[in-house]
Amino acid sequence: MNKPWPGGGAGATTLRMRGGRVAALGVALVAFTAPAAWGRTLAEIVGPGFTRPISDALALSVGRALPVISASAGVVFSFDPSGAYVRERSIAGQLFLERAEPVGRARWNLSLNYQRVKFDSFEGKDIEQLKDTVPVVDPDTGGAVTFPRFGIDLETHEVTTSATYGLTDDLDINLALPVLLSELRVQLSQGGANPADVKRFTESATKLGVGDIFLRGKYRFLNIGRGQAALGLVFRLPSGEQENLQGTGAFEIAPLLYASGKAVEITRAVALQPYFNAGVNFDTEDVGSSEARWGVGLDAAIVGRITLAVAVLGRHPFRRLAPAGFFTLKRQDGSERPLFGINGDRPDLYDVSLGTRVNLWRDTVIGFANAILPLNDDGVRSNVIPTIGVEIAF
Repeated sequence: MNKPWPGGGAGATTLRMRGGRVAALGVALVAFTAPAAWGRTLAEIVGPGFTRPISDALALSVGRALPVISASAGVVFSFDPSGAYVRERSIAGQLFLERAEPVGRARWNLSLNYQRVKFDSFEGKDIEQLKDTVPVVDPDTGGAVTFPRFGIDLETHEVTTSATYGLTDDLDINLALPVLLSELRVQLSQGGANPADVKRFTESATKLGVGDIFLRGKYRFLNIGRGQAALGLVFRLPSGEQENLQGTGAFEIAPLLYASGKAVEITRAVALQPYFNAGVNFDTEDVGSSEARWGVGLDAAIVGRITLAVAVLGRHPFRRLAPAGFFTLKRQDGSERPLFGINGDRPDLYDVSLGTRVNLWRDTVIGFANAILPLNDDGVRSNVIPTIGVEIAF
């Protein structure tokens, strides 16, 4: 694999494969042969076919970072001894934590929401402004190569349709179908010992497609005065194109525990309710790519019409993004350093979710809004993920 820089001619400085692989993401981009990429996948733009270990790892991180709102309805109904189904006093405010209460026998909840996810950082570094000016040694020619700039601008617009139906008083099921518009722009500058030899490359593409489909079920096994608990099971179907950074490319199963405490009235107008979720998301094709997930949250219901919610969410992948030393390159000064300072470590991802649900019309139409903010810099992150939407209960 010895391909020149696009437009660089036969004399262009390039880096070749070493040990059967390209050592880092920036190096992969040097192998492009043509700027016209509209027919290619987004993963091919980030890294061509022979750098699949890197592009696949990034695609998996991006796919898992696209949030899907919970299957729990904002309004739930329970069977009253008088023989009628009555609405619970407060509406749920949590959008990314499940409540243990099912929606209610023969009840439907339909929702439509929009999210914007703009990936801003990788291991705390601005992915639009990566640079590495310490000369890298070309393993074939021995020449010096630098990367004055490497920028990835990746933004995803996601619209998700979700339907929840109550099979029994204690069991409900859900189907969630996301549609994603992914926009990617890559900019790379490569130079040698002479600054005048710096070459620049820019490429962009837009992809529209269905994301991974989610099938979810919840069974309430405990309902006592202090609270409720339910077992959940989530199937993630690989309908999204991993090559276009719109899915994980694997069938996943997640057994989960959902717990909701009893709402406690603080005043006549305000009631607080705690939540806890925990489980493991298993990648059935590669268990090492699985991750543990958990979340704790608190709702503040105000006069039964509006609920404010806060939650802390955690995700813990089982292994590193890439093997140790995978991004490391030999430098002209004799040292070995990771390109752009990226190590591919195993990330621990912590986020805070802030949201609200509002009863817009007769317990039937509910509006909601939410923002997810990162609490640390591990992995591939977005500075803020806003969500807005509406749901209908009947």
